[in-house]
Amino acid sequence: MKLYAFSDFHLSGDPPTKPMDIFGAHWHNHREKIVKAWLDTITPEDTVIMAGDLSWAMRMEDALADLKMLGTLPGRKIIVRGNHDYWWDTVTKMTRFTEGAFEFIHNSAIDAGGVALAGTRGWISETSKKYVEKTDKSIILREEGRLERSLELAEKMNAPRIMAVLHYPPFDENRNPSSMLEIMKKHHVTDCIYGHIHGAPNFVNLPDELEGIKLHLTSADYLDFKPYYICDLEAPHA
Repeated sequence: MKLYAFSDFHLSGDPPTKPMDIFGAHWHNHREKIVKAWLDTITPEDTVIMAGDLSWAMRMEDALADLKMLGTLPGRKIIVRGNHDYWWDTVTKMTRFTEGAFEFIHNSAIDAGGVALAGTRGWISETSKKYVEKTDKSIILREEGRLERSLELAEKMNAPRIMAVLHYPPFDENRNPSSMLEIMKKHHVTDCIYGHIHGAPNFVNLPDELEGIKLHLTSADYLDFKPYYICDLEAPHA
């Protein structure tokens, strides 16, 4: 039993209605690359945490082709929302529409076998050069509240490790930690899994750790479209 992370697939059906190779030749046939690497790596006993941006679809109904394809792949699949996941709906509706193929972290936490997973979408850092107080402050406060609630639930699981899953990185362009990292420290998080960052120029000088918390970027193009191993998991108790 292993925990993997893999995110930012940016799927748009098959054949894709929004080809991603406009962002570089390495995105050519990325859907096929993702599926092949998943099948080569993930077993039914493994767990995969996906930190958002799975489909370009605007509505749940339009995302179903992508989600159903992912749902047929092996392993336990857990999702946190990304900024492009406009199809995101209530957990009840998403679970029903995908026939229980996924678990969704939304004001909740999940025990993945000795690892408590908590998280939320997140947002840009309050120290980002893109920050606009009028529009971003309220979103950041809301996302901080969601992360806090999720981590409080994770602590109650008494798991040996707590990991936070965000879509946005917990730092700004200058690699300064955001308020999200302070919340993680408060709740004894060991690792933060995140996505959102794309493109070779943005992969330079990414921190492996900030203030004692290990950081794992899991965007598909950063990982060469292959799942990223996080750790072994404990088998469930009989």
